Amino acid sequence: MSSPTLGRDGHLPSGTGRILHVDVDAFLASVEIAEHPELEGKAVVIGGSPGSRNIVMSSSYAARACGARPGIYLAEAKRLCPHAIFRKGDSGAANRLRDRLTRLLLHFTPRVAVTSVDDFLLDITDATRLHGDAMQAAERIHLTARDELRLPVSVGIGANPLLARLAGKIAKPGGVAELLPGLEDAWLRALPVSALPGVGRSIGRHLGRFSIRTVGDLRTVSRELLFASFGRPGLVLFERCRGIDESTVEASHWVNGNDQLVARPPKSIRRESTFEPEEARFDLVEAMLAYLMERAATKLRGHGLMARSVEVNLRYVDTRTEKQIKSSPVAAKTFRKQRKLTVPCDGTLALVEHARKLLTELPRRRALVKRVGVALTGLGETAGWQTNLFNDNAEDEAHNARDDRHRRIDSAVDDLREKLGFGLVLRGSSMPLIETHPLDEDGFELRTPSLNQ
Repeated sequence: MSSPTLGRDGHLPSGTGRILHVDVDAFLASVEIAEHPELEGKAVVIGGSPGSRNIVMSSSYAARACGARPGIYLAEAKRLCPHAIFRKGDSGAANRLRDRLTRLLLHFTPRVAVTSVDDFLLDITDATRLHGDAMQAAERIHLTARDELRLPVSVGIGANPLLARLAGKIAKPGGVAELLPGLEDAWLRALPVSALPGVGRSIGRHLGRFSIRTVGDLRTVSRELLFASFGRPGLVLFERCRGIDESTVEASHWVNGNDQLVARPPKSIRRESTFEPEEARFDLVEAMLAYLMERAATKLRGHGLMARSVEVNLRYVDTRTEKQIKSSPVAAKTFRKQRKLTVPCDGTLALVEHARKLLTELPRRRALVKRVGVALTGLGETAGWQTNLFNDNAEDEAHNARDDRHRRIDSAVDDLREKLGFGLVLRGSSMPLIETHPLDEDGFELRTPSLNQ
């Protein structure tokens, strides 16, 4: 009896990784088009009204052909593409479609990592007997996402996550590309060094001063010199320019026995918002800080976690002259303050108070505030609450009663927001934002309303 015909991957050396990188093209614009099929093929810009000072968050490829690319101001996008259709974006639809795509990918392998709102990694190394070669699985994912979800995706295939991501760049928009194992080296050498993850403007500019423009050029630089120049990121660059990536794809989601999509608890929770126009009134900055912490604390309790550390960051408008910027392009204008909590915490009021205290300790500048953000780190599971049966004094008793009261309030508010929507239940600390930010059931409309969470 003849043995079954092996596919291309069947002839690869044992242990060769088969990693897929799935990226939704122009995610927020594609979500809008999926929800409103009449927009198919049209120039769609996500970010809000062209009369606002917001920037383009996403745009369809028809809009990009006119120059309306993400990152430019909406007014500029309107000038470049006057026939474009401008939309605010739909956070609910974006979350629903992301979850549906995650479920689709979990049919191929349980090792699916959702690395951002529109970015996924799959390890199908041990699933090729079930789904065939990696290319066959990638093509089925590509077609199924288009036919069932109406989402255009690009799929890259490589032997490790780094190579899969680089292949995904070749596949965009809306294609499938594979870097064949054993043949990646020559292709990597010819890549511009800016194509490597981790090479941003600062590192790219520094490398350019030494005529290092391709990955092949970067390979001529010793590990020691890269470390001396860039620290730990230099060691990462040394490996990436050789196609080395030892990271693994860890499952971030799974479907439980009740057919519910469950996310792995996060290692940190971060929320931030940019003021547009920039804000001079510090009471509104404090209100935004409180609102962001409310959202972060709600997410924290939703995962059954507690935070051991709180961080606040504040960014001012850059008031330096062009000459000063050129002489010191990385001068600090974003200030951060972090503090470890004496007792792990998940209460909104306590976390807001910690954040406000950190805000008062940050440097105050005579400049407008551009952005404010919060972060909860050192997350761990909630161990439950226990109070003393015999309190030593009335002060301890009052403190325990206060904590218990605020835990009940948090629980009641979380339940109401789950039923009615986050924006229909507000705390007094964030109420001043009503003056400057539109409010709907999802919450205040921030600079990135379609990603409000």
